[in-house]
Amino acid sequence: MAASDCGMDLSCCHQAEAPDYSGPVWGGWLHNVRATLYGPLFNIRMAFLVENRDLIVDGLELSLRHEDGETRLFRWAGLGETFSEITDSAGNRQLVSKDQSPIAIKVVVQALLEKFVRFQEPRFHQVDGENTRALATQFNFLKQKSPDSFVPEVLLSKEYFAVVDGRQKWFTWKPGRYELTLRPTSPQKFTLLESTFSFELNTTDVEHLRKNVALLDTEIRNVISSNLSDFKAVPIHWQWANVKMQSRKDA
Repeated sequence: MAASDCGMDLSCCHQAEAPDYSGPVWGGWLHNVRATLYGPLFNIRMAFLVENRDLIVDGLELSLRHEDGETRLFRWAGLGETFSEITDSAGNRQLVSKDQSPIAIKVVVQALLEKFVRFQEPRFHQVDGENTRALATQFNFLKQKSPDSFVPEVLLSKEYFAVVDGRQKWFTWKPGRYELTLRPTSPQKFTLLESTFSFELNTTDVEHLRKNVALLDTEIRNVISSNLSDFKAVPIHWQWANVKMQSRKDA
């Protein structure tokens, strides 16, 4: 490796617990897969390690290829980092962590940097954004026009059903083997040492995740109906599928 190069190893660290994510999502993964409002999303706990010199990572893409050849592209959309774990006298545990927008991260030589990285599919937001803006426009119009009855009118509007239908049709998980390729970017030159992983979803996993599709309507309905003074939100319990990651060298 030349003096100007930097070697970077991206490793996936497995945990038994599903990540605590405050917003609704579709997919989720490192071994948590789920489906909800923000289109496909992978949750990956990653470890970054560099050699020779510090490295600035200003982007991270993920290419996901199913065994049938279908390929989807994801970009990082959120970062989380756990600093410590506190246990009280009763044995209750509390994590001290921080979430941040994925602008850039600095990986220091010989220091292992662990991040919880959330990936989303930009193509979903391009398609969903138009429907969502149309719904927001209709919502504001009906709220001004009929302040006492606008909520049920919004829930019966074609704009509302366009959003729900579009999001439900975006369920993309299917049984089979997936190959994942990570593509970090940096203003500096570097050599990536490990970037390809794989996992499998079986039929039971996919059917388990498919239960979330019906919850998309419930979630949006909860948000709109929260404008009613006496409204009580319908509880939502998103389903997860736990998958085992395998690096190419272990395959």
